[in-house]
Amino acid sequence: MVALRITKMTKISVFSLLIHTSLATSTFAYSEAYLAGYVDAIIAEVLPEEEIRYHINGNHLTLVIMNSELDPSAQDQLVSRLSQSERFASIKVHSNNPNVLTDSSPPSSIRKVSVSKSKERIEILPNGAIYDTPVADPKWPQFTAGFQRHFKNVYGKNIFELAFGENLALVRYRTAKLIYEIGVQAGLTGLMDFTKSPSRLVNSDYFVGLGLSIVYDKKWQNLIQFSHLSSHIGDEYIISKPRYLDKRINLSYETLKWYTAYKFNSFRPYIGVGYLVHKDPSSVKPLTFDIGFDYISEQKILWDKARFVLGANSFFWSETKFSPRFNVSTGIQMDNPVWAGRKLKFLINYTNGNSRHGQFYKKRENYLGLSINISN
Repeated sequence: MVALRITKMTKISVFSLLIHTSLATSTFAYSEAYLAGYVDAIIAEVLPEEEIRYHINGNHLTLVIMNSELDPSAQDQLVSRLSQSERFASIKVHSNNPNVLTDSSPPSSIRKVSVSKSKERIEILPNGAIYDTPVADPKWPQFTAGFQRHFKNVYGKNIFELAFGENLALVRYRTAKLIYEIGVQAGLTGLMDFTKSPSRLVNSDYFVGLGLSIVYDKKWQNLIQFSHLSSHIGDEYIISKPRYLDKRINLSYETLKWYTAYKFNSFRPYIGVGYLVHKDPSSVKPLTFDIGFDYISEQKILWDKARFVLGANSFFWSETKFSPRFNVSTGIQMDNPVWAGRKLKFLINYTNGNSRHGQFYKKRENYLGLSINISN
């Protein structure tokens, strides 16, 4: 009888302990200290270079960006990460107005305000890249799968484009206003004609570069790059068109190039100037120019999952008498914080002008296409 009472008391004690532990854990998970630590950690991970103040009022969070406005993509990434915890009923973002933190709160609540300060520091193998990938540059290193319907049969009517590429930051140094980054860029761009039997590899371009990126005040972006490109015509294409055996060129060159861009909120114009310091064949003329712009909408579309994007790029080369090659791309961009700053784009592309694929640079192409792209 005594043993039975002890057993019942033990069960009741264990049950009470479990309930108490559960309630205590739940209370701590929603406590101010827990939420403040969570916000600190997310800011340090997503936007460590920003000075951000925040105020927690129950389950409502107010963020204030102290130096300048965030671009829509960065703000969306921060809010998305903070929303994943489902601890906040609302998250509001303001710029350069710290008064919003205390307008509706007593002075004692100032203790709920924290600051993530910008400090000089060096980062090894950081996420992402500080020079943004142009939307409409078809030769920028990125992952691409696309289809092109050519209006003129240069090397086929129905061409599939496959590209593999990455911009990898090696070292990044931050100051209050300036960010310096040394990185490598590498990529492979190939054209395939799957409508033929056997399928034909038309051309493949191999690219590798070393770059120094400099960004001032998050808006003025620069990239100084030294790169190598070698181009190879496909074996199956030569077999189907034996006249190219005599015309085949092992085109390769090293280029010193400077890109500069300036971000006006969602609009980013850019220019690039390049010089071929070494080339094969040696008769190839050396001077190149790029000019273009990118636009990413501030407002979200498709159930707040995507943004509208538009880009244009014109390429000029002295070898083709500066005859412009024009590219325009538009579609939607989807951000995913898990991809370390990379974006997924679904694009419609239009191109008209001299080809940028190997020895076909004297040929003029004109096509409409669809592509899926993943890039920084």
